[in-house]
Amino acid sequence: MAVTSSETYTIQPGDTLAAIAGRFDMGAGALASLNGITNPDRIIAGQVLRVGAAPAAAPALSGDGPLARVQFWPWPPAQGQTLAVWLEARQPMTLSVTLDGRAYPVVTHGRRGWALIPIPPLVEPGIKSLSIDAGGAHMRLPVPIAAGAFPSVNIPAEVSQPILSQAETVQAETVRMGELFGSVTPDGWTPRDRFSSPLEGEFPHTSPYGSRRTYGNLPSVTAHAGEDFSAAAGTPVFAPAAGTVVLAEPLFVRGNAVVLDHGNGIYTGYWHLSELNVQPGEQVAAGQRLGAVGSTGLSTGAHLHWEMRVGGLPVDPLQWLAE
Repeated sequence: MAVTSSETYTIQPGDTLAAIAGRFDMGAGALASLNGITNPDRIIAGQVLRVGAAPAAAPALSGDGPLARVQFWPWPPAQGQTLAVWLEARQPMTLSVTLDGRAYPVVTHGRRGWALIPIPPLVEPGIKSLSIDAGGAHMRLPVPIAAGAFPSVNIPAEVSQPILSQAETVQAETVRMGELFGSVTPDGWTPRDRFSSPLEGEFPHTSPYGSRRTYGNLPSVTAHAGEDFSAAAGTPVFAPAAGTVVLAEPLFVRGNAVVLDHGNGIYTGYWHLSELNVQPGEQVAAGQRLGAVGSTGLSTGAHLHWEMRVGGLPVDPLQWLAE
């Protein structure tokens, strides 16, 4: 074993998450949570894992304070994940949650409420400050953001040229999508709900969410906003959960695209489709066909790009799969 210290382990070729967890008397789920791993097959030789006990997932609460319960999942959160915060007050009151100075809406039902905090894929790992306001009483606690496991990819100049040469068109599409993802429809999806896969069966993950990308010789680094699945053109694409179609049309970058609004600021997107089987305004049920895999827009081959947005930010959709 290549143990770099008493609390870390460097992944070796041929390692599996389950085998590493067994060496340190940990459950595979606990090891994955501790390191922000949502897909156990997505570990990389040379990646350094934290091993041992995870930090406590809930603060100590005063017996006479306004809050009766605070719960987090996952803990600790990692780059690209969504941190769910559950709150229970001793009586109905206004609740608010802030991480590093940015406020996130709390959906409340009586004495209980929850908030979703998207962790950007390029945020610097480390301790962030989370504040909870419950009826004027304040609680502050540290949230450790773990580093995710992301491969690095360079997009050759000949492939990235359409993006670089059509910068205004690309930016206009980015702004439009940002406005769409930034709106919030009350009610709908909750953090206890789960998604199914938009494809039936097993398909290779060709470009994982969060992959660090550079373009040609440019030094800037971006993070892949979705999960790419390699599938034959024409493979049906299904809604992973109920929602409302808010976009279904051809776009320059994303090709034939569908966006679903699942409620409470949760959106999913499906890019590069060969056909569109839904229309804007349509209510779709889980498992309903949205379209088919294709290679439209800026794409080099048939695949599905599946994207999830929380509070306008791209997060790892695999975190929310039912399994």
